[in-house]
Amino acid sequence: MEVAMNAVYADICGSAPVTQGVSDMLQALFSARQCANPNANHALGIQLLERLERARGSIAALLNVDAQCLVFNSGSSEGCAQVFHDFFERYRHERPVVLHSSIEHACTLQNIRRYGLEGLQACPVTHDSDGLLNLDQLEQLLVAHAGRPLLVCVMAVHNETGVIQPIEAIARLVHTHGGLLYSDMTQAIGKIPVDLHGSAVDYAIASGHKFGALPGAGFLYVRNRHGLTPMIAGGGQEGGLRGGTQNYPGILSLETALTEKHAGFVTDNLEAERCRASFESALQAMLGKVIVVGAGAPRVPCVSFLALPGINTKKLQVALNAQAIYVTGGSACSDRKANLSNTVSQLGFADDVAGSTLRISIEEKRCAFAYQRILAGIAHALRLPLAGQVERVAMA
Repeated sequence: MEVAMNAVYADICGSAPVTQGVSDMLQALFSARQCANPNANHALGIQLLERLERARGSIAALLNVDAQCLVFNSGSSEGCAQVFHDFFERYRHERPVVLHSSIEHACTLQNIRRYGLEGLQACPVTHDSDGLLNLDQLEQLLVAHAGRPLLVCVMAVHNETGVIQPIEAIARLVHTHGGLLYSDMTQAIGKIPVDLHGSAVDYAIASGHKFGALPGAGFLYVRNRHGLTPMIAGGGQEGGLRGGTQNYPGILSLETALTEKHAGFVTDNLEAERCRASFESALQAMLGKVIVVGAGAPRVPCVSFLALPGINTKKLQVALNAQAIYVTGGSACSDRKANLSNTVSQLGFADDVAGSTLRISIEEKRCAFAYQRILAGIAHALRLPLAGQVERVAMA
């Protein structure tokens, strides 16, 4: 599908466009026909494997971890499945318990349900209205299940609201009570600086297509590899933890995209936060009742999860599509469903709020232009005057 020159793609939380560096790297890779099996013992295979290991080292340095703690895979869904596979297989006879955020990603919740059929006990942990985890309730549940294998699941950055959880504080609490912390960092890595060692998480997952790398490539971080069981058996790749020939174009794209993102964190993120604040203020001035979910908590730049009570957001989405403005009603796994937003409902909002959500997530570069186009597009779709709102964002 051809995309218009002035199009606004506002769904990078769903999948981000590949970065310019990744595009250039892939063009050079394929034009030089650099193809081989990284596990072959001929010169080309050895050369490519060395290149993959350099990429692993570069990514590890950016995330402040030992390179051997990173297991390349197809992305976050596979990483999540391996965490649950390992935890349940290791502790299935010891009455294992999972304590999880009540607004965790659908992938995590589905793995909980799957292993729940085999005896895994699960308990949800609530959040305040801004989306921050209830640490008092978490501690009560940790105490109540003391002596049993415990896995705590908390997204570092929520996939809809963009709210950043205090992962270091959560890790200290979990470890004090002898538990393990698994954090879905799919929406954190590549959007904000992440120190995996400093966070003290035991497991973390990432998908490259969320920060400008290729789809189908990601990694699992494991703080302690000892005893970790592979979910995919094969030829012993990834230190025996993941069978199958490595997706070397995808892995190299992870390194390239993440390096690019880290280089722009300070300048791009500050400007993006200013522009987002102006956009949200302008939208509230234009529409009146607009709820910015998570507005009172720290959030990643350029992500707004909005509730527009009284507005049919499905129809609004269609109207914006016609103007080459691409937004979603929520996460990619729920956008095609007509249900109320589970996230907004769990945070205590009424059904009219939960049924009127819109997620806007854009790239930091040229974000002022994108926000101007979105405001103008909404005004056009709803036949409302802009009344200077566009200029307000432009001057942010």
